Amino acid sequence: MKIELKALKYSDFASQETHCFHANIYIDGKKAGWAENNGHGGMTSIHPHQLYTTIRQCTDKIPPRIVKYGDTEMSIDTSPDSYIDELVTLALHEKDLKRAMKTRILFTRENQVFETKKLTAAELAASLDNAHLKEKLKADQVLNLLPVAEALKLYAAGMA
Repeated sequence: MKIELKALKYSDFASQETHCFHANIYIDGKKAGWAENNGHGGMTSIHPHQLYTTIRQCTDKIPPRIVKYGDTEMSIDTSPDSYIDELVTLALHEKDLKRAMKTRILFTRENQVFETKKLTAAELAASLDNAHLKEKLKADQVLNLLPVAEALKLYAAGMA
């Protein structure tokens, strides 16, 4: 089952403790409902309620995440609303990544994401054509040179 968000409307100024958004939810390419969060720390609402149950079938197959808080380990299951929240966060990261790559070189070093100063289109193109760019930046990866999906994984991991 492929779950996607489309027509995401996000409000940065209204996002306080959680993302303030509204998005349509598509399952296997067909609109199935919508989700929203008012950004005040509450859970994400999924409509219609049956859609929550459908998404639960998918999230029940995701293994729990193990999170450490000091010396304590906790096991956290993925709920349908937290799954939708993760999709929203990923969509926001993708938007930021694409915007930044238009004027900067983004690269990773030791699992952190760095960016160059703002470049003109000509400077950016010339830099990305440089065969020694990775060595010059002392980079593990240059995100601009990767497929967007792969760059997004590294970008999101470096932002965490």
